[in-house]
Amino acid sequence: MADDPLLNELARQAGTLDTDDRPALAARLSAARAYLSPHVDGHGIPKDVVDDCTLSVALDLWQAKDARNGIVGITDGVEPFRIPTDPLRTAWPKLRAAGIPAGLGIA
Repeated sequence: MADDPLLNELARQAGTLDTDDRPALAARLSAARAYLSPHVDGHGIPKDVVDDCTLSVALDLWQAKDARNGIVGITDGVEPFRIPTDPLRTAWPKLRAAGIPAGLGIA
């Protein structure tokens, strides 16, 4: 697990370098790959773009663990914010920029 550069980057972006969080981070990364797979496989999207999308999705999935009903309650005068319920919300614009008409409700 420690050799996976994407997992290391996810840990850095998530703000946790705690080794106890690694299995949960790896699970979020695996889920992100599974969510993205139907939208990227066979389209010839560069690996860097797929990795960027994967990190975005995995980070949203990680942050959702603290978001009951999609809302993170933060104290000390900061307003709560909503975590998107669409796991690919952050990936859609990136995939569209890569030429995939994703997330547009096109059937």
